[in-house]
Amino acid sequence: MLPIILSAPHGGRQPIPEAPVRRGVGVAQFTTGRDNNTGELAGRIAAKLEERFGAKPFLIIALFERKYVDANRPSASAYESDQGKLHYESYHRKLRAACERVRREWYRGLLLDIHGQGTGVDTIYRGTSNGKTVMSLVGRFGRAAVSGAASILGQLEQKGYKVFPPTDKSYEEKQYTGGYIVQTYGSHRETGIDAIQLEIGTNLRKLGVLDRTAADLANAIAVFGKEYLPLMRSSAAAEAITQP
Repeated sequence: MLPIILSAPHGGRQPIPEAPVRRGVGVAQFTTGRDNNTGELAGRIAAKLEERFGAKPFLIIALFERKYVDANRPSASAYESDQGKLHYESYHRKLRAACERVRREWYRGLLLDIHGQGTGVDTIYRGTSNGKTVMSLVGRFGRAAVSGAASILGQLEQKGYKVFPPTDKSYEEKQYTGGYIVQTYGSHRETGIDAIQLEIGTNLRKLGVLDRTAADLANAIAVFGKEYLPLMRSSAAAEAITQP
């Protein structure tokens, strides 16, 4: 019931029966490692956003282990079995459905793809393909929507988090410019949905601090949403929903 989509493709712990572990032959930057606690983090962010707004965001979490399927890859390098294909297609079917509904009912919205990284253990990296996946947002509100005081990273920086790029810079870390999901569903694709990949440092995903990280992220998203998102449905969509 909010134009906010949370995605967590790499935190799953469940095996896929009869699916072999991916070997990744010929796949660039191949990895099967889990982004620990990112699914749990996304779920807690969603719960705290519901507390703030009295409405739920869209939440899509991969429960399957990344070693069987990588949902943040093109299909050709994401799986190596029919069973893996089914899980991959299910994940993206749900993402597409969420994007289509947000576009239909609010005309635009925000997709946050939640990941984990160990390069900067206390850092949160932003990935937008150097602005490409948030073209609609920047075109409407300017760079302040991505790096200003009411932006998600701006809010986090004000709370004392180390963010990259810093809000006074525009370039992004080459390794964390955003993967397949934001590049597929971002607003440069004329989806109307702006997409940001957030890479959360290891120390910020430890179980002892996970609730605090989720609360601070949810508060930052809430400030951003009130400033830059259409939190009320379009009148046509609202009318259609109320029809018997």
